[in-house]
Amino acid sequence: MTISNFQNIILKWYAKNRRPMPFRETLDPYKILVSEIMLQQTQVSRGMEKYKEFLKIFPTLQSLAATDDKTLMRTWKGLGYWRRAKFLKETAKEIVKNKNGVFPKTPNELEKLPGIGPYTARALACFAFGSKEAFIDTNIRRVYIHFFFPDKKNISDGEILKIAEKAVLQKNPREWHYALFDYGAMELKDKTINKRAKKYARQSKFEGSFRFFRTKVVRLLLEEKEEKIPVSKIHNTLKKELSKHKSAYKKEEVINSLLKDKLIKKRGAFYSI
Repeated sequence: MTISNFQNIILKWYAKNRRPMPFRETLDPYKILVSEIMLQQTQVSRGMEKYKEFLKIFPTLQSLAATDDKTLMRTWKGLGYWRRAKFLKETAKEIVKNKNGVFPKTPNELEKLPGIGPYTARALACFAFGSKEAFIDTNIRRVYIHFFFPDKKNISDGEILKIAEKAVLQKNPREWHYALFDYGAMELKDKTINKRAKKYARQSKFEGSFRFFRTKVVRLLLEEKEEKIPVSKIHNTLKKELSKHKSAYKKEEVINSLLKDKLIKKRGAFYSI
């Protein structure tokens, strides 16, 4: 498979199957950042609904930077992985406070922002600023393995990136990566392809997981009308949930992890968001 043939296959398919999405029609780095953070480990259909809702409440970087944590978390509810919301707000605050509201434009600069890893930095630089650096996610990885590593196992991202860097459509890297996303998500029905990647990780069951119990605590705090809840109530509720699921996790582990990640706060005998 030559790079040229590969590009032709992807682009020909994409011309007929491109998925319309609101964040694909903007160059606003804030909106693109929201979409990238939100769609990590979230189904596109669910992410699209929350994306629109989120931007109604926080239409600008400044509005997100200024919000309180409870409003933020209530808006994020339903997406899980709560730390993403906190990182998003911290990034907004950093850009507003220390960069005069102006986004950095290069992957290296973007990666210095809170919670922004190599993938997000390169995706944002590409979609907002036209960067030509290659990057890979689950869907893009699937495409390259399918076309260039049909019989190989234990494929590293480094091997994939060597090809991806040559394949980036220089005249339009933005649409090129959107094309790869869509092809990997829609055309390649065999979702076991990525099992041949070194970086493959099986999605663990949510119910009964550590994340599940963390979410129980966060939701309880969000759903209460009171701004703070007695420590005893949170501990008793969590203890019942752990017992119900016959979990080996300790309530202290769950609570301490939430405190460490600054998803909840403890003041005296009360917890709050």
